Amino acid sequence: MVTTIYSQQSGIVVPITTESTQIAQRFAQQCSAPEKAEQIRQNTLAVHAVNAYLQLLSIPTDLADSDSWNPIMQLVANVADLKLPNIGTLSCRPITPDHDTCQIPPEDWHDRIGYIAVRLDESARQATLVGFCTAIPQVEHVSTESFDPIETLIDRVHQLQVSQSPAASSRSSSVPYVLNQIGKWVDGIIEAGWQTAAELINPTELDLAFRTSVDLVSPTLNAPTTVTDISRAKLIDLGIQLEQSVRVALVVHITQTADRRTSVILQVRPLGESFYLPEGVELTVLDENNANYLAATSRAIDNYIQLRFSGQAGEQFGVRIKLGQSVFREQFAI
Repeated sequence: MVTTIYSQQSGIVVPITTESTQIAQRFAQQCSAPEKAEQIRQNTLAVHAVNAYLQLLSIPTDLADSDSWNPIMQLVANVADLKLPNIGTLSCRPITPDHDTCQIPPEDWHDRIGYIAVRLDESARQATLVGFCTAIPQVEHVSTESFDPIETLIDRVHQLQVSQSPAASSRSSSVPYVLNQIGKWVDGIIEAGWQTAAELINPTELDLAFRTSVDLVSPTLNAPTTVTDISRAKLIDLGIQLEQSVRVALVVHITQTADRRTSVILQVRPLGESFYLPEGVELTVLDENNANYLAATSRAIDNYIQLRFSGQAGEQFGVRIKLGQSVFREQFAI
């Protein structure tokens, strides 16, 4: 039987086949608790839909070795994983037509190359892959609005395939989820991949942009005046979908007072010979629920875009940089 999979504005639509329904029912019948049985059934439908989509794209999968296909794991955990041999594990999380949040349990917060939200419409016998993201905050309910277009899944798989190729064997393997602890940067504890901002950006330009950062943290005369400033930058190539190099830098500047209050300034700046950013570069700050908090979009005349905010120790936020279908994400904790 030919499975017809097609794209529409809401995502990639995959038929819920008779085969997938029978498999889901068979797994669910092994559990006597109705609520748990329904969880198993929906998880199975979501995983089966993602598997069908990846098979259509000739991306290897291994259902048999996935916990979601293991009857014992189905009973003891909320499993909806799909293994991609030599690449990693996807989390395929179901949502019903009347919900806009995706439940991602703690056991899925780590060791996943990404997360797919799958909207199940069993009355129409359809499963819609509504979005994909590579990193999530450590909360169990994530808004579907926080997911990137499902097409970014292909970019992610391609990146990991390249990183696992023989030509890349001498490099470190990709890390699916890194929580950048910027509150510890002032103590010299910095995650891999970050450079001093001055190594990528003209220090004079940075000084002009960051000179007022203290005002955000200490707006009153009585506020603590002892501050620590640190800037770090990461090189990003947004040209994957464009088949050309679009190199930019994500610059993170933090200012921390003696009482540990912290201001954060985020910038995206062009690198190489270009003085201006491409038009349409989107910089978004995501809150702890992965919802949009702040956003800026570049114009053709912008040589950088910037967002600033303040936070308390322990708070988490995400950063998303997007150009067309190319998306870059990072997760941070203050």
